[in-house]
Amino acid sequence: MYDRVVTINNAHWPAYRKPGATLVDLRMFDPDDRSANPRLVFRPEKLRELGIPDALIEAAAKSNPQGILLFDDLQDQTQSATGHANEPTT
Repeated sequence: MYDRVVTINNAHWPAYRKPGATLVDLRMFDPDDRSANPRLVFRPEKLRELGIPDALIEAAAKSNPQGILLFDDLQDQTQSATGHANEPTT
């Protein structure tokens, strides 16, 4: 389902790239769910321990479902990061 990874304060989060935006999933596996397919839950206290900024945690808490953030591309950052891989090195 996810095709990108976003790094926030040295922690990697799954993300999905769509035209004009990036969807970031800040949910974590439920530590109490021991099944083969544990569910994802929003854990703001754990995010704070990991150093995620409060503004992002608050925004994720207000989203539906909780823990999902949508970041719109900035005008000067619309080039894909993979575009640099094709440039020759000097």
